[in-house]
Amino acid sequence: MSTAELRVVYRSDDEWTGEIIATVKSGTFSARGSAWFDRTHVKETFLANLRSFPLTPANPPTIEGGFWNGTGSLEQCHLRISIKPYNTRGTLLVHVDLASQVGKTKTPDADLQNSATIRFLTEYAAVDGFAEQFEKVLDGKEDDAVLQGDAN
Repeated sequence: MSTAELRVVYRSDDEWTGEIIATVKSGTFSARGSAWFDRTHVKETFLANLRSFPLTPANPPTIEGGFWNGTGSLEQCHLRISIKPYNTRGTLLVHVDLASQVGKTKTPDADLQNSATIRFLTEYAAVDGFAEQFEKVLDGKEDDAVLQGDAN
């Protein structure tokens, strides 16, 4: 199997919000994308869910950002990370969607938007370590967090 990884960095804008930049590769495929998040919300939802055991396919730990509408629906997704069970042996599937921001409007022009979906397999121990690193990144104590895995 070839290697795969998800690398995230956080650029703080103020005390509460900042940009999460994700670079993901699996085999020969790679992509980079970003979105803005409330760091406290990321800790209380995504990271807390990553640390739960076992992860469930019905409600996997997920973080997503981009342009939202007034009713709380995501109109243009720029970054989505989701981790869910893959098989009964405890293997996990990392699913990352990345897309470029199109214009200054919230409605994407599909002809101009670049996007990528990259998936790879990992294990609980790697996800636990990633969650710890990611929290340190959000607190400004580490530069990046890396989740290692295997490409198919």
